[in-house]
Amino acid sequence: MTNTIKSVTIGATLGLVALAIGLFTIPALTHAADYAYVNTQGDVKSVTASDWMTAIAVAPGIAYNSGVYMLKSATDLSHLLNANK
Repeated sequence: MTNTIKSVTIGATLGLVALAIGLFTIPALTHAADYAYVNTQGDVKSVTASDWMTAIAVAPGIAYNSGVYMLKSATDLSHLLNANK
């Protein structure tokens, strides 16, 4: 009887831990967006981040005066790349 109670308690605890992890990670993944920016060589690049400030912070080689542009669809980046040519 005590082995059954222990296994139910452990199962419930693991289930709650998995639920908590899911509740904290899913919003971070669903709010991520793609941002375009210009790097120090003048090339248009993209980065995925949760907001524009994070995009600027994690964009590799972002130019000093560059900002970011939120890409709403996959074609947005191709339009920016073709406009740069």
